[in-house]
Amino acid sequence: MADYDIPPDAIKAQQAYDAADAEVQRLISLMPSGVAVAAGEATIPPGLADELQRARLARLARMEELRDLDWWQTVDDPIKAEMALRKAARPGDAPEGTG
Repeated sequence: MADYDIPPDAIKAQQAYDAADAEVQRLISLMPSGVAVAAGEATIPPGLADELQRARLARLARMEELRDLDWWQTVDDPIKAEMALRKAARPGDAPEGTG
């Protein structure tokens, strides 16, 4: 993988996206099964659908901020740059495919 000089704002943007994504995943985990809802065996807790929608919109905003960074215009390989950015923003994570 090529070495990239990743600016701090890119790392912060990736971390902000990761946090927003984690919130969406947390809220999804609180949702009942769609099958159970359709069968009338469960209901979506009051306010949860709205909270999930707000979290998804926040995640989208963080994604747009991340993708709009000028840094992307300076990289030779966006896929490799994204891998390097994720590695820099997530220093405690195991390498892809190992966990």
